[in-house]
Parts: sequence; C-alpha cells; structure tokens
Amino acid sequence: MMAGLHAENTSFRLCFFCVYHHLYQSGVVMFIKGKNPSASFTSVGYLILLIALACIGNAVKVSLFFGVDLLFGSVFVLLILRLYGFKWGLIASILASSVTIFLWNHPYGMIAFILETVFIGAFYRGKIGNSILLTALYWMILGTPLIWFGYHVRMDMNTTATILVILKDAVNGIFNAWMATLLYTYFPSPAWPGAQARKSKRHFYDILFMIFTGLIIFPLLVVTVIFGWQEYHKTDREIRDTIERQSEIIRNDIVGWRITHLQAIEQLAVIASGEQSNDRALLQKLTANLKRVFPDFRNIYIADAAGTTIAFDPIQNEEGLSNLGLNYADRSYFKQSKSSLRPVITDVFWGRGGVSEPIVSITAPIVDGGRFKGIVSGALNLRYIKNRIETLTQNDRMDITIVDRNRQVIASTRNGLHAMQPYDWKQGGDIYELADGLYQWFPDNVKNPMTLWGKSGYVKLIDLSADGSRDWTIVVESKVAPYRDALYSSYIKILSVLLLFGLIAIAAAILLSRLIIRPISGLADATTDLPGKIADNKPFNWPETLFHEISVLTANFKSMSEKLKTMFAEIRHLAYYDSLTGLPNRVLFNQELEHVLEQSSRENYRSAVLFIDLDRFKVVNDTLGHRQGDRLLQQVALRLQSCIGPKDILSRMGGDEFTAVIPQTNREQMTLAAQKILDAFILPFDQDGHEMFITPSIGISLYPDDGREQQELIKRADQAMYAAKEKGKNMYHFFTAEMSASSSNKMVLDTMLHKALEHDEFELHYQPKMNLRTNSFTGLETLIRWRHPQRGWISPAEFIPVAEETGMINPIGEWVLRTACAQNKAWQNAGYTPFAVSVNLSVRQLREQNLLELVPQILKETGLKPQYLELEITENLSMHNMDYALSILHKLKKLGVKIAMDDFGTGYSSLSYLKKFPIDHLKIDQSFIRDIQSEDDLPIVNAIISMAHSLGMIVIAEGVETDVQAQLLHEMKCDEIQGYLVSRPLPAEHIEKLFTAKDWHTSSA
Repeated sequence: MMAGLHAENTSFRLCFFCVYHHLYQSGVVMFIKGKNPSASFTSVGYLILLIALACIGNAVKVSLFFGVDLLFGSVFVLLILRLYGFKWGLIASILASSVTIFLWNHPYGMIAFILETVFIGAFYRGKIGNSILLTALYWMILGTPLIWFGYHVRMDMNTTATILVILKDAVNGIFNAWMATLLYTYFPSPAWPGAQARKSKRHFYDILFMIFTGLIIFPLLVVTVIFGWQEYHKTDREIRDTIERQSEIIRNDIVGWRITHLQAIEQLAVIASGEQSNDRALLQKLTANLKRVFPDFRNIYIADAAGTTIAFDPIQNEEGLSNLGLNYADRSYFKQSKSSLRPVITDVFWGRGGVSEPIVSITAPIVDGGRFKGIVSGALNLRYIKNRIETLTQNDRMDITIVDRNRQVIASTRNGLHAMQPYDWKQGGDIYELADGLYQWFPDNVKNPMTLWGKSGYVKLIDLSADGSRDWTIVVESKVAPYRDALYSSYIKILSVLLLFGLIAIAAAILLSRLIIRPISGLADATTDLPGKIADNKPFNWPETLFHEISVLTANFKSMSEKLKTMFAEIRHLAYYDSLTGLPNRVLFNQELEHVLEQSSRENYRSAVLFIDLDRFKVVNDTLGHRQGDRLLQQVALRLQSCIGPKDILSRMGGDEFTAVIPQTNREQMTLAAQKILDAFILPFDQDGHEMFITPSIGISLYPDDGREQQELIKRADQAMYAAKEKGKNMYHFFTAEMSASSSNKMVLDTMLHKALEHDEFELHYQPKMNLRTNSFTGLETLIRWRHPQRGWISPAEFIPVAEETGMINPIGEWVLRTACAQNKAWQNAGYTPFAVSVNLSVRQLREQNLLELVPQILKETGLKPQYLELEITENLSMHNMDYALSILHKLKKLGVKIAMDDFGTGYSSLSYLKKFPIDHLKIDQSFIRDIQSEDDLPIVNAIISMAHSLGMIVIAEGVETDVQAQLLHEMKCDEIQGYLVSRPLPAEHIEKLFTAKDWHTSSA
C-alpha cells in the first residue's frame, strides 16, 4: 500500500512539473502584462497549487453510505476556468477527473465531469455569466442522460442506484459551483489575475446572489451528509440485529434437535449394556421402536465389540438382503467411540448398509463396568436438516449453511450447494471482523464502490460442539444489496427535495438579486438558517423599512418561507399518504399499526387487521383504462371510509389493495364489520353516468390470536384474503393455521419446480386427433406430465398455476417446445408419415418470452420444418394486449408455423377478434361437447362450426368420449375430434405402437 502511495505521489509531482514546463514554454508565466517576473511566477505557482487541490479534492472523497461519495475537485477546476481561461480549466479537469477512475473503476464519471467543464467554459460570459446556473443547466440537459447511459446502460446498474448517482452528482456539482464562486468573489489572493480589481469593485448582485443561495444550499447539504451517515449506521445496526436474532433462533433449534437425537441413542446404549444385552430379539425390537419414534434417522443399528451388527432397522436393505451381520469396525466413528468411550457426532460422509446418500452419524458406546461392548449408531437424514433451516429462514435476504469439521456441507439454503460439497465462505472475498463471530465480506474482484457494496454481505458463524470439541459450524449470511437499495430509494427523495430547493434558490436569487439595489443586512439575518427555522417552526422577525425595494424583498422572502412550509408539508404528505386516494400509505399504516399493537399489549385487548382486495379490478383497467380505474379506486376509498369507525385506520397499500386496523374489537364485531363492507359494495359505482359493480375479498387476522408482530398480522390477513378469493370472491375470511400450511406447500412446490427441469422429472404425453370423414389421424397434441421421485405423479392443474405465477412457465414451456419438436423429428427420421404436433402457449410466454427468436432457433436445432409445428393459444390470451398478441402471432404465422385457438367458447373472444387473428384450427371446448345432446349446447356447437368454416378455419372438437357425440359432430360437419374415444394421452413409446397398429394418414402434411 505504501509503495502505491509513493508511486501516486511521484506521478503527481511529475504531472505538475510537466504542467509548469508547458506553462513556461507557452509564455503563460508572463501572461500578466505589466507585472514583474516574480509576480508572474507566483501566479503560475497558484495555478499548479489549484490543479493539485483539484486532484486532491477528488481523491479525498466524503463517503455518505454504501459507495455513494461526494467529490470537491470541481471547486478548483471552476476557479482555474475563471482565472486562467478555458484551456487550463480543461487540462485541470482532465487531470482531476482521471482520479475518479481509480475511485470508481470506470471512466463514465470522468467523462461527465470533463463535459461539465466544457459546457460551462463554452457558455460562461456569453449569454450566461453565472457558473452556478450553468452547472444546474448542464446536469439537467447533458449530465443526466450521460450518467444514465454510462451507469444504467453500459454498467448495467439498476434504476434506483443510477437515479441516486444522477441526483447526487447534480447536487454535488451545484454546491461545488457555489463554493467556487464564493472563493472567486470573496477570497482572491493578491497574486491571482485581476485580484486587486475584484477587491476594490464587487457587484452587489453577486453578493446578494451568494448570500441567498448559500443560506439554502449549504445547510441542506450539511443536513444531507449527516442524514446519510445516520441512515448508514441505522441500516448497519438493523442488519446486525437481524442476523444475530436469526442466528440465535437457528442455533437453539439445531442444538435442541441434536441433543434430543443424541440422548435417544445414548438411552438405547444404556439399555443394550444391561442384562438384556444378550436378548437380540429384544434389542431388535427396541431399535425398531426408536427408529419409529425418531423418523429423522435413516437407520439405527447396534453392533457388538467387534463391530458386527446384532440389531438393525431397517432389517433389510433395498435389495432385500439382511443388514444383520454387517461389520462397521472400519468406520472412524466406531474406532473413536471405542477408544474414548464417549458419544461421537461425525462429519458428513457417504452412507452404506441401505443408505446410499450423504449422512451424519450419531454414535454412543455400549459400556458395561468400564468395558467396551459395542456401539449404538444412527444415520441422520440430512434432508430434514435442510428443510428445517429453510423453514427457520423466513428472511429471504439470508442464506444458511451448516458445515462439518472439514468444511463439507451438511445442509444449505444456498442454490446449487449440496451435501458433501466443500464450502469456504471466505473464498473470493476480503473479510473484516465486526464482533465475536460476526464478519463483513466484500468480493475481492470488484472495484466499483457501489457494486462492491451491492455484492457484499454480513456473515455470522455459530460453532456447535459435542464432547467439548467443535464439530459443526452454522454459517448465516445476510445480503447487503436489499438494505442498500432500500436506503438508496429513501435517499433519492431527500436528494430530490434538496435539488428542488437548490434550483428554487438559484432561480429566486437570480430574480431578486436583479431587483435589489440597497443593502439588506436585516433581511439576511432574518433568513439565516431558513430551512432550520422552518423545520423547527420558529418565528421570523421580518424587517420593516420605508424603502420600497426592501419591502418587496421582504414580502418575497415571506412568500418563499410559506411556500417552503407548504413544500415541507407536501413532502410529508407524499411520504405518508397515497397521492390518489389521500389515505395513509404503507409507511404510515405500519407506524400506526405498531402504535395500536403496543397499546393493545399494554391494555390487554384484541385488535384486528383487514386486508381488502378488489375482485377482477385488472379487467377494469384493461377494458376502461387506468384513468377510469383510478376514479373507481377513489370512490372505493370513500365507500370503505364510510364503513369504519373514527378510531380505525384505513390505508391503501398499493394497486387495488387496502388495509385497515380496528382496535379494541373481537371476532363477532369483526364479522359484522366485514359484512358491512360487503353490503356497501352491493350498490353500483357511478362512472360518467354508467353503473359499474365491483366486489371486495376481505382477509382478517386478530391480535394476539394470529400473531403479535405487525408484519405477521398483515401477512396472515393477506393469506386469509386469498382464501376468500379461492372460495369464490366477494366474501370475508378469518385466518386459520391451515392457510400458513397452504402457503408453505406453494413455496415447496415452487422449489420442487426449479429442480424438476434439472433432474429430468418432466415427460411429455401425446393425444392423437382424428379426421371425422376419413377416420385417419391428423396430428398430436403435446401434454406435459410430472413424475416426482417422492410424490409420484403431480397433476398439471396443481403445478401449472404455480409455474405461471413464479415465471417458471417460461423455461418449462421452452423445454416442452424443444422436446416436442425433437420427438416429432425423430419419428419422421424413423420413417413414420410426417404430421403436426401442437404445443400450448401460456399468457406469460407470449408476454415475456421472445418467441420470434425462440421458435426459429428450436426448429433449426431439431431440424423440424415449421409446417409440422402448431402453437395453441387460448381465448383469454388474446385479451392481454391484443395488438401485441396480433403482431407476434402474425410473425409466427409467416414462419410457416400453424396457430390454433384452444378451449373456444369459455373466454371473451368476439367475432372481430377471430377475424383478426391468424387462426388455422379452432378447438371447441369440451364443456360444450359433454352436453352436446342438450337443447342448449347443440345449436351453440353448430353455430361455432359454421362460423369457423366461414372464416376458413378447421374445427376440432375436444373431449369426445362416445360414438353418439362423434356422430352428431359428423352430421354438423365438424372436421376433427380429440378425446378418449380416439385415444387417451400416451407416452412417446406407446404412440409409436399406435403407429404400427394402425395405418397412419395425415391431413396436416
């Protein structure tokens, strides 16, 4: 490090020598005409000093938090620009800005700062002679897009961080321009060019401008810096407290679990050392009972002094061979237990004797009168430990890993980290110890401070021990990025207000300074620390004068102070209230809920939390537009307010979600209150003379029955609301314990889905379609099936909605498309007659996946021609941004791919939609075919067939199961049928048998 500083200092000295030499060679040392050489050289010395200060001002940064820095080098660059001209200002800017490359490890800050100098130098003393105003204009016109391009586009920094950098640089730049103007005007050195003239002749406009802007800008910047430091330390404490609290919970749980299982093994060892030690039947029975009581053991066995098993559960391995008589004398835990006569908890190792996976063994010696007689050993199921720490880790900002003495993983919540893998949390990072067992980790390959903080984390180590020695270590890791981004978002509001105040101050200073012609010292006293006085609500002593100019200025200051008060109030309102409905927002609601819960705890009464969500509100936005949706939300807010009491708190959480807290209530009262809200929505809402009906679904949680923490109560009210929606909407539902289990099942299913693709658990079945006129097969529809290794077959109706919700439908859909195309091409290569295979598309795939690139890519990879692929969409899919869907489907159609509309008749499509969409096949939903013989469905089916034929579409009837249905469809001239009458969905190998069993003809070729 010292060598690096020495090299940097040497570089600076060399740089300054080159600058001085260039000054001398170009004659700049004599640029002050009429001055003696010594004065000229002194001025050159000041130039070199200012360049040095500019470099130091950028090198010695003021850090606010999490990689956000304030730099002051441009103060001296602007001084050089005004004193020595544009050329030397630009040279100083290049030298000083180059320091930022070492600070931030990218050139975009340097580019922005150099262009700032160019912009100010180009316009200064032209039409605009105010460097502060020019700086503000630069950041509004050029600086903002430059930073956005460099940070967001080129460096891929997220939107929040980029906006923060823009606001910080703009505020920093305006403050630096103000400081440069201050130094230039009030602190001229005798050796500066024109210094004597400025000392003897100062413009009153400049004086007033500097006073006014300084009273606003400087205090607010100081407050901003102090606030940043306070928020950083607050966030640091929050992270530490959270990781310590979570670590304690995990440690207590794992320790208790280990002790329980160790005591069970030790108890069986005590029994085996007694008089019953020779009764092997009894020992086998006791072993089986212990295994049944503690299912977390994969196996439990008793071995004699020679290591041979005399009792074992399970008694047979997977091949049906007996586990009795196996010898474990070579195991390290057998030797260790035999030599120490103490229990042993092993490192993770690969099991045997019916266990072919990583395990940890708990072993206790059988001792009789100080003599070793054998061991009792149990192999722990590591999946339980993994499931347990996943359950305990409610905070998605944390990862938990348990390792053994050799740093091999026992269990982990980290993605891709499995048992027996080596794991060293220190690898690839720089470590700083914060407290006993608590560390801060920074990646050692990242140089940019903001990115460095975003990838950093806090690590808590918990050592577990058995027999006085450490055997397991729990590594609890907390990510900094979510806390950093939350702090960035909060600070953006502060910087926005600061920038707004700065621009107001500049604009007002320019206007008022041109109007004032007399001293205003009394007014300056009154406006000193103006933001502080307004914030503290202190009285103002406005000066009274007979001079009109001062009176006008005083009135303007009074007006500004009132506007600032109003702005402070508006800022507070924006921070705590919803701008659309005027209701408290999420932040204020959480604060009020916390107060209610504290009072409920003190006075020992119940309170309730309501979570209210409007049913099918998205349809309103999609059909009528967001403006009408916003008006409806305002009307809903008024109607909800009419249903709650004066002490109740109603808020809008966002979108169409509302929450309320009802203090001092009970279940019966909440039943009446919820029903009152439902009754209030019976009447329609008036939307420009049109009646509109909307209904709510309400979830209710009670304090303290359903929880004591505010977030827990909100979460459980939310779960209850979803239960109300699942039961039909337009109702209320109280929270029950089963709801948490349901949410947990969805999380488990989501986790399983992520692993299903990796482990090849999905498979495709194919259902044939048949031509009614020729009784020949025309193609296959692809249907996905999931065979889970533990749960067996999982219905698509269970996992497809979860995949849609989480986004897993995209990779699953891509796998289905690629697999189906490859299979179809394989059948063609095997000599079967070509036919088309249809694949279903979901709403999310059409909206998010780039199908125009994916489909041609898969067709190219598999070698399948486009005419042998058919993509099926549903009616509802066409309702989501119809213009976009039309564009995508027409482009797919141009590729040669066929398009089919599935489940027709169940959605909202109109005839105009069908005319616009490039549909080849129209599939009538099976709900119409099921009751086709009824008087209601028969004419509907006949009308759909006629309509589709008139549009040039081929009609396919789904769900055909009887000959009568097929005959009626044939009479109505339906083209094709699909259903159990033709064939059930079959695996690929059974389809091939179907090929050979029947003549295969295809009309799709």
